Amino acid sequence: MSYKDATVHRYSAVGQEYLVTLCTQSRTPKFENFSVARATIGAMRHLEVQKLATITAWVVMPDHLHLLLSLTCEKGLGHVVARLKIHSSRNAGMQIPWQKGFHERTLRSSDDRRDIARYIILNPVRAGLVRSIRYYPHWDSVYLDSEYQ
Repeated sequence: MSYKDATVHRYSAVGQEYLVTLCTQSRTPKFENFSVARATIGAMRHLEVQKLATITAWVVMPDHLHLLLSLTCEKGLGHVVARLKIHSSRNAGMQIPWQKGFHERTLRSSDDRRDIARYIILNPVRAGLVRSIRYYPHWDSVYLDSEYQ
């Protein structure tokens, strides 16, 4: 089954929240470079400034990133992710080798956003990159700031 076949039924809606994962091609650890990671974070902020999405939790790992976002435009999730990939490469001043496509999970009203945000930001701890999220520079969450400072 091709990627296009797998996404033919993908549906995006304004106001819908998604847990999104984007990976670099062949899981190349491009975000180990601090400047490239920060450029990608700047691209996330750009999505909000352009009113394409509201991002409520995120983490940039060495070879992928996780986002909890809500669409704020009619253009669809695929468009928003494409803009993120393009702007992160521009901000970094280099072509970031993104894997084609992305993985998304549509959140239900019954899903606990704090639990999902906790899952997202604790990725560096689970991966053994740091003992505490306090020591990892590339994350944020509107739900968990005071809990992890």
